[in-house]
Amino acid sequence: MTATAAHPLPTASPVVRHRAHTALAVAAGIALLAGPALFFAGLATSPVQNGEDKASYIESLARDPGLTQLSAVLLHYGNLLMGVGVIAFAWLVRGTRGAIPAVIGALIASVALLDNSGSLFADWMHLELGRNLSLEAGASISEAVYSHLAFQLSFGLAPLIAVGLIVAAIGLVRAGVIGWWAIPAIVVGQAGLLFLPYAVPILPALGMTPLLAVFVACGLRVFGRVRANAAG
Repeated sequence: MTATAAHPLPTASPVVRHRAHTALAVAAGIALLAGPALFFAGLATSPVQNGEDKASYIESLARDPGLTQLSAVLLHYGNLLMGVGVIAFAWLVRGTRGAIPAVIGALIASVALLDNSGSLFADWMHLELGRNLSLEAGASISEAVYSHLAFQLSFGLAPLIAVGLIVAAIGLVRAGVIGWWAIPAIVVGQAGLLFLPYAVPILPALGMTPLLAVFVACGLRVFGRVRANAAG
């Protein structure tokens, strides 16, 4: 008889495991509610951008350093919390129906959101480019940085956020977790983020609301599942 067989490693009791799972679920639910709120606030406080070119973007960030940093911090933590919380999408599925797209979509969206949170460092770069160089020189440097393929592979995964969320939503709908409204909501929200003018920052923030509502709905479902488990 080996030492391992004679002295088996201790395992956590069912009560301890249940409490740990509940704590993780509660943390995910909080992230799914707080993340969208922070992201909305970050968009709403974005500096006014009076043009679509890179020079106008840099000028907008350099104009008010305090507002730029506030917006960047809110967007960073909004992406970060949603990237962590979205993993709970897969946890909401019970059984096999819808499980595969929910898991795959949640993983894709999580990686892309966490990646996008790191890309917010560029706001500080553009802020200082605008404060220390001419707008033309700053735009040239920014274009050179973004032109690197390795940079795009490291910080260019934002388009996968909507893709992952749509795939996950298909799984959640099939599993009966949320309704079909979630899929067009993601599409409409992504379009609002991309196409509404940042000359009025509250517009893209409001445009993004349907997509953010999917996170909130899933966060509420997480807390509902936690209460149901506690009652059972």
